[in-house]
Amino acid sequence: MKTYFDEFTKLSLNKMAQKITDMTYCYQETRVPITHYKKLLGKSAEEMVESSVAINLIDTYVKTLKTLHDENPKWFMQALLCIDMKITPANIKANEYQALELTHAKFLEDKAKHISKEYLEMYEDIRDNGATYRVE
Repeated sequence: MKTYFDEFTKLSLNKMAQKITDMTYCYQETRVPITHYKKLLGKSAEEMVESSVAINLIDTYVKTLKTLHDENPKWFMQALLCIDMKITPANIKANEYQALELTHAKFLEDKAKHISKEYLEMYEDIRDNGATYRVE
């Protein structure tokens, strides 16, 4: 049995873009210009794979960071602080170490997040409303 997909893959770029625009419109009358789909369908395979590779690398980072955080949350937070403050732990001075310790204590006391509230709210806003509707 032939499916719509079988026929779809034989279409030209312009006709594919038109069909996708039509299918998108069928979902709550959502209008997306044909040019948008033509641009996406015209991208090279390398460009399309790029985001997939990025997600896989981010996944590796997340797993590594989660492991580090789970092993020692205090050192994890202090390591992030060292990165942001451009401190090299091998050459840390007494006042910098004291600052790390007291900053971590305050971090725990405030039940703070590793990322500033401003960026967490930005992420949620873009995730929930899309980047086009974000007003600064």
